[in-house]
Amino acid sequence: MKPYRCQICGETYLGEREPDRCPFCGAAGKHLLPAVEYYDFGKIEMSEGTYEDCKKAVDLELDNAAFYKACAAEAETKITQAIFKRLNKQEMEHAELICKAMGIEEPGLPDIKCPETDEEKFKEAHYREHRAIKFYLDIVARAPEQRIKDIFKALAEIESEHLKMSNIYR
Repeated sequence: MKPYRCQICGETYLGEREPDRCPFCGAAGKHLLPAVEYYDFGKIEMSEGTYEDCKKAVDLELDNAAFYKACAAEAETKITQAIFKRLNKQEMEHAELICKAMGIEEPGLPDIKCPETDEEKFKEAHYREHRAIKFYLDIVARAPEQRIKDIFKALAEIESEHLKMSNIYR
């Protein structure tokens, strides 16, 4: 087995070949590199505007993670439970990534309630993912820092995959 690291979230994957997506954050396989080629950006020097955008992005990711956690706990089927559980983990990974870039500790999850039916859960998931994509693409357009652009472009792509999933199951 070979170690690969995700250039977006920094997590390590062990396998015979790189997967098509990071199993932790969901980034496209193009972001998975042999571990020896990985570069740890650590805390990123950022403008005040970018820092404020990142704070809002952390809140958004934690809010979505809490939503998916609640949805998983009250899912109507094992399949939807598994989907919501995976989405929760990816959103948590995104929050951790942004906090690392900011050089701050990750805050706890807010208390969130979810809709009763899986259909309503996926409808709200669709709204949440669409909101995240729009915000992240706005950050990409205005951030002066290339690493921030790279992170939020990848996150917008991941959230687009989440959006597709919410469309399939709603």
